[in-house]
Amino acid sequence: MNQAYLLLDRARISHLPEQLIELGGTTYHSLYQATAYSTLEEVGPLLVPVAPGSSLAQKFSSAWSATCGVWLESDAGEALLLEHLRSLVHARVAGDVTVLFRYFDPRVTSLWLAQMSDAERDRLMGPVRLIRLPELDIHQQNPEQAVERYAHEPWLSLTPDMLEHLATAQRRCFSQQLIEHTQQYFGEYLQGLDACALQQWASDCQQSAARHGYSAIDEALLWARFYAVLGTQFPEAADHAAYRRLLAEPGTSSEQRLDNLNTELTRQLLTDKESRA
Repeated sequence: MNQAYLLLDRARISHLPEQLIELGGTTYHSLYQATAYSTLEEVGPLLVPVAPGSSLAQKFSSAWSATCGVWLESDAGEALLLEHLRSLVHARVAGDVTVLFRYFDPRVTSLWLAQMSDAERDRLMGPVRLIRLPELDIHQQNPEQAVERYAHEPWLSLTPDMLEHLATAQRRCFSQQLIEHTQQYFGEYLQGLDACALQQWASDCQQSAARHGYSAIDEALLWARFYAVLGTQFPEAADHAAYRRLLAEPGTSSEQRLDNLNTELTRQLLTDKESRA
């Protein structure tokens, strides 16, 4: 009989262990435990048994299923399932380089598995019989599959074509997240832009942030405030000298520089508001 599980991205869900306890998910396992990535456990994936219809299942469906994890079902023992899922946390790419693989992001899961042959997909799923994603269910066609085990040298490899496929989709998701965030908090600065213009704005914003050393999604979301409020010439415009000084300030961390930029922009907006009063 199949048991249902959630494979949740702890990096995307604040205070996940505490939330699980509140929702009745008292048992969970870290995929990074007992691996070379154990120091990253606090931002790594967790495997959590779940009962359909439970408070935890409802929370997953309403808040986490789109970007923060996947629902899967297996008739194997929990220890065997954990072994197999743990073996997939890293992959080998060209040049014999090992990378962490975020296959538990549902957007990646879909792109990774949906276009494979049945035989390829079945092997990767191992003891997983079903993966439920927001837009499709992925069923294992041949359940007689070996259970892989974690080793410091990954058995999984990703081809250059697959990496490019995943990267292109990730960039689209990144841009959409940036657009939605900016429309929610600074929408007045994007009024009048059609869908193509919004995509171009998001791409330009990401490139602007990256040129100054900010490429992570949380950093780009902060940068979007400056890029929206101060315009697309930020921080190179003639009247942005104060921001350029903060960006070049020695002895400060990249995180602190962003905080300093935010403080300066807030000060400027308050000053402008007072001058118009």
